[in-house]
Amino acid sequence: MIVVYTLAVHPDYSGKGVGRQLVDFIVDYGRENGMKAVRLDVYEKNEPAIRLYQKCGFQYINTVDLGYGKYGLDRFALFQKLL
Repeated sequence: MIVVYTLAVHPDYSGKGVGRQLVDFIVDYGRENGMKAVRLDVYEKNEPAIRLYQKCGFQYINTVDLGYGKYGLDRFALFQKLL
């Protein structure tokens, strides 16, 4: 299994398909290396990222507190894609 803890695209490249390319690369890499799933987390209010992951076939698993509340990031949605 591959776990992605942080996936980010520089704002200059936002909306240009870079995020999709990164997700596609991760999924392809996982398949090519015999992984069974890709898991990732995303700040629950990051709607553009959530939409991207759902378009790429990721399924919502749960929402959890990862301990980043002091940075204003208190709840994260967990997603998974079976390969």
